[in-house]
Amino acid sequence: MEIVIIILLLLGSLLMLLGAIGLVRFPDIFMRMHAGTKAPSLGSMLMLIASALYFGTLSIFIEVLIIIAIIFITTPVGSHAIGTTAHRLKLKKWERMKIDDLERDENM
Repeated sequence: MEIVIIILLLLGSLLMLLGAIGLVRFPDIFMRMHAGTKAPSLGSMLMLIASALYFGTLSIFIEVLIIIAIIFITTPVGSHAIGTTAHRLKLKKWERMKIDDLERDENM
């Protein structure tokens, strides 16, 4: 069981690290937003599951499920709000971006 916990913690940490690297390396806010939501959400889920397995009580497991649900509900909502605001403020996009579906939908 300890090996599984260690693997979950390492994978969670690696995903959070990759998300942080993406925040620094990606060229515009839309790509950074993706890096700041997808990988850290999954990474935190893996780390929370590892803590639930480590402590092994029903109350901790229920708390972990509630925290995971909150993360997976609030992260996309916040990301969508940031992306919509960035688009409406006409923030600079990556120069190689060819398709902007939101702009196309607004012009219809």
